Amino acid sequence: MTRLSVLVCEIVLLVSVASPSALLAQRGGHGAGAARPATGAPNPAPSNSDVSDFNRAIALQATPGQIARFQELTRSTQAARKQAQDLTQDENMKSPDSSGYAALNHKVEEAQRNNEQFVRSFTASQQSGLKPLTKKLSKSDADISKQSRALTRQLERSKIQGKNIASVVEKMGKALTGFQTVQLEIGKEMGVQPEGSSP
Repeated sequence: MTRLSVLVCEIVLLVSVASPSALLAQRGGHGAGAARPATGAPNPAPSNSDVSDFNRAIALQATPGQIARFQELTRSTQAARKQAQDLTQDENMKSPDSSGYAALNHKVEEAQRNNEQFVRSFTASQQSGLKPLTKKLSKSDADISKQSRALTRQLERSKIQGKNIASVVEKMGKALTGFQTVQLEIGKEMGVQPEGSSP
């Protein structure tokens, strides 16, 4: 064996001992070991739960139209919540103004209408996968309707009593908070973030 051949053999041996993955890469990366880390540990296969979670996420993924509807829904619910909060301030309770409460009812109706349109847009897979959450959403919606009817009854009276209407508006605010909480849970499941949140 010539000195040059011996030198080449020593270099190849050094490279293969120091970095087997580098040698594989130089040879074109043949075999399953090409993508393995230098430690030689095999890549773990995805578990059944990982595959199931991935498939579920794909099935529930919101369409661009649903994302737009969701953003509109959360905006209208937040506007109704803010109106309820503003009306429960002490200075508003001292001299109740029926126009503010009528505006609250209008905003609540808009939020409920947007909610109905959003839920109606669900695919069969989304309806099935989101069933527990849509049940909760439906319950919150029914609670809001109940408070809205109570508010309407108060407004129909010849004289608005601050204490009574304050109680109704406070309950309405709590119902709207619950409504929005479930909306955000559904959005999260569908891969939609509320407006203004960082990705």
